[in-house]
Amino acid sequence: MQLIVILYDAAICSLQEAREHIECKNIEGRSRSINKCISIISELQSSLNLKAGGDIAKSLDRLYDYMKKRIFAANAQQNAQPLEETGALLEKLRSAWRALAEQTREGAEVSNRQDLPDSAIIGTLAPAAVMQLKPFNVSI
Repeated sequence: MQLIVILYDAAICSLQEAREHIECKNIEGRSRSINKCISIISELQSSLNLKAGGDIAKSLDRLYDYMKKRIFAANAQQNAQPLEETGALLEKLRSAWRALAEQTREGAEVSNRQDLPDSAIIGTLAPAAVMQLKPFNVSI
């Protein structure tokens, strides 16, 4: 889930860069930033499981299509307004995914603590057993 949040961050950053390039009339920079954002959204879209994801996955698929159309329109019209609209949508999605990632991480930390024996019991175990009971957290 944290990777998804990172992808949203990168897409939002690319849109900001594209808006700046539109203002500066930098065609090459605008195209590069827009292409990067389209690639990120396409990657997010391709990772959807439309069969297992149900209505949420289908809605996200349609929303990603809409965002890409708005970005293409901004590029063709050299207009930052569609990019601002798309950026606001991405911000809302990123916020939701970030909250979900935090809830999941907090839930995992709570469940990991519940799986560990009471500290009084750890004290009576051999050192090798204590080493095996230490939690292993991996952050991406």
